[in-house]
Amino acid sequence: MSSITSGRRPGRPSKAEAGDTKAALLDAALRLFAQKGYAGTSIRAIAREVGLSESVLYAHFAGKQAIYDAAMSLAGPQAADVALDEAPDEPAAFVESFAARLLAAWDTPRSRQVMSLVSRDGLIHDETLAAGIENVLGHLAEVFARWQSEQRIRTDLGSPDDLAYALLAPIAHARLLWLHGEATQAQRERARDRIQAHAALFARTLTR
Repeated sequence: MSSITSGRRPGRPSKAEAGDTKAALLDAALRLFAQKGYAGTSIRAIAREVGLSESVLYAHFAGKQAIYDAAMSLAGPQAADVALDEAPDEPAAFVESFAARLLAAWDTPRSRQVMSLVSRDGLIHDETLAAGIENVLGHLAEVFARWQSEQRIRTDLGSPDDLAYALLAPIAHARLLWLHGEATQAQRERARDRIQAHAALFARTLTR
């Protein structure tokens, strides 16, 4: 297809091509970050990993921090917001759906590489990660507060903030232990079993 019929100027990549390049750069960066750490990975190394020049990389990302931020937005705690938005508004079903969707989002090659990155480079207390977690806890607490006011869940287990932390913490702990870049199939299955069992117990306790 010519540039005239496609609506593009000669030499300019399509949106699909640009998107593919950006995704390839992000995946390459995550692989290198997981192997060598954030500080040990250069912009040049990321570009070379996919056979591109540094100038092409800078056309998509302002630098390493921008790549890290993009990785966290796709595979960090922000994934929990998607799980929240798509969960049903029935307490027991909500809890199990939330856990299942979070597991699906975090048990991907990209997400597991992000966990290796934050663990390897001591970024577990990074402000971006912490802010994402606090945001999720806040949204969960809002849901639990509404259900308590509607008398749809027990009120003797703790405050909405307590319930939010009690639901999310074991799931995040399973991710840290068994959903990292070097996780074996057995470890990933252990994470799945633990998360599913926790969600089922939490749902029963919440509504009993």
